[in-house]
Amino acid sequence: MPTRQTGEGARIDTATGTAPGGKLAVIQLLRAAAALVVAAAHVAFAFADHLGAGLAPGLAWRGEREAQIAVLLFFIVSGYVMVEAQRGRFGTQGARSTFWRRRLIRILPPYWLASALMAGVLIVLFGQSVDPFGFARSLALVPAWPDTGEPRPMVFLWVGWTLTYEMAFYLVFGLFLGLPQRRAILAVTLVLAGAIAAGTWTVPGDPLLFALTRPLSAMFAAGMWLALWRGSGGVLPAPWRWLALAALVPALLLLPEPPQPAASGWDYLAWAGLPALLVALAALGGPLALPRADWINRAGEASYALYLLHLPVAWFWLWLWGRLPGFDAGPWDYLLTALAASIAASWLFARLVEGPLTLALNRRFAPPHRADG
Repeated sequence: MPTRQTGEGARIDTATGTAPGGKLAVIQLLRAAAALVVAAAHVAFAFADHLGAGLAPGLAWRGEREAQIAVLLFFIVSGYVMVEAQRGRFGTQGARSTFWRRRLIRILPPYWLASALMAGVLIVLFGQSVDPFGFARSLALVPAWPDTGEPRPMVFLWVGWTLTYEMAFYLVFGLFLGLPQRRAILAVTLVLAGAIAAGTWTVPGDPLLFALTRPLSAMFAAGMWLALWRGSGGVLPAPWRWLALAALVPALLLLPEPPQPAASGWDYLAWAGLPALLVALAALGGPLALPRADWINRAGEASYALYLLHLPVAWFWLWLWGRLPGFDAGPWDYLLTALAASIAASWLFARLVEGPLTLALNRRFAPPHRADG
């Protein structure tokens, strides 16, 4: 296959767009784009829009749907990547425990560090109090009902609510790694479907049970089956992939917003999940060669850090903003600079902290190490 050399000596497959480490560039692109959309929506409408006259007075659009589509795209990608990363490990001895350890190492330490950073910024710079019990629950990804009354279980670091779903999916996925691939994917799908059916029949009052029985878990199953189909040689012809992309327009225009998007019900799944699925089909339905796969890989590697760190960075930037001498900028200046600071901080964190820490912990607790994505 044709390849080219990057500045760091890594080989890039120019036909498939495979990035360093054997990761598909399109997966890394989806990760980076989804994280950027979430970060931009939060920095814009949870922070910048509350400065001065706001970003655009009278504007009803808040970027919520775009952020939710990005989150569900993350879930589809997670299902896809887990099947791809574990290919060859289904039905093998010891696969389950190794998988769980690597997932815990991959997800929790960066999340803990970001949560601690957020707590430190709020306590030291803003003089706010942090409930120790609630903070400890959040570190364990056990959500609670928010004070706002919204029906979406949350944790201390807001964006961590999605990690409760991720870790629940990893738990179920790992349970069936001892089975052959197709049977394992079917078993995981049936468990997820059973949980969703139970939550649809009787809505739980406990925030954790409520979260684990929401229909949005179906996005993990969609990603798994898409990966299985692609791995067996399935390819969606290019015209159909373009059609999936074009179908985004009527999906975005015609599907109504749910009365309570935070409840993550079936109407939410259609509103945000269908557009996410169309994007995934267009991007992952067949081979897609992308230019500069090495750059895309770097962006993808920093996507988790951006997802976690944009909130504490935005809070810090809010504190710094009012203390810059002789500088009274508006909300747009804050938005652009805070987002740039979040991207820079996430790149440094991924390169200097997250990557080395994950590698060291994998070598210590889950040898032999091989990146799982």
